[in-house]
Amino acid sequence: MGIAKKFLSFVEIRTKLASVIPFSAALAYSFYLTDRINLHGSLIYFVAAMLFDMPVTAINNYLDNREARTAQHFSHSVSLAIIFAMLVPAGVLGLYIAFTYGLAVLFAGVFCFVAGIAYTFGPAPISKSPYGEAVSGFVQGFLIMFIVVSINTPDLHLTNIYIENLVLRIDFHVPNMLTLGLVSLPAVCCISNIMLANNTCDLEADKNTRYTMARHIGRKNSLRLFAGIYIVAYLSILASVILRAVPILCLASLATIWPVQANVRIFFREQVKPETFSLSIKNFLLIMLPFILTMFLGAILERG
Repeated sequence: MGIAKKFLSFVEIRTKLASVIPFSAALAYSFYLTDRINLHGSLIYFVAAMLFDMPVTAINNYLDNREARTAQHFSHSVSLAIIFAMLVPAGVLGLYIAFTYGLAVLFAGVFCFVAGIAYTFGPAPISKSPYGEAVSGFVQGFLIMFIVVSINTPDLHLTNIYIENLVLRIDFHVPNMLTLGLVSLPAVCCISNIMLANNTCDLEADKNTRYTMARHIGRKNSLRLFAGIYIVAYLSILASVILRAVPILCLASLATIWPVQANVRIFFREQVKPETFSLSIKNFLLIMLPFILTMFLGAILERG
């Protein structure tokens, strides 16, 4: 295996859709709200997010390989060098974004950073707990969208964090935050389901090492939850259209219910990672890509 392929495998480049898709959804939502996109700030944040997301995955693979005593992608020193070579510029770019766009973006970014490290590192990693689905969905589905929307639509005033007389004050624009939460819910649901599908497939392997949601509630309940989360995703799209949070054209994305349902039925029959885990990623794309596309097109059509 060549060095490039080893690196892409080390950082699991295929999994970065979980960050790219919410980023794109946030751009589409911002464009719908303001008819413009802050390309400079968005690109810098995207690079910072990728430079952070990749080493988090690399840390997870590095620790898993050491624990299982399996072959490493790279030697110990090279692995650590690669991880820090991405983390350092990610931190620098993150600080630039934070100082340029305010304390709210800084706090959200710090939370993402801490959650990303805690997800795979430490005595009790989040990925080995029952909270992995919720944390991954919230961080990658909601917080990424929050940061990107804050960069692109500062006039929306989602939050206002400031220090006055040595007192830290945090104001939330509740209606706008709730609306963003509703629009981001499809991404939150789909990302959580990717994690749930992964843990359901790994139930036997995780019996003595990981105490995941799937292990706590059992296989049957995990499958019921898997199907139910997709229902919530579609209901949130419908509610977003009804409340005019997104263009009415987004109703067209509901047509993906049928292929998603077909994939869910296949997953119900067999939960084997090499064969059926990818169905959760396919459903993620089936739901989110039409939603993003119709949001962009709807914004253009509604403005004529």
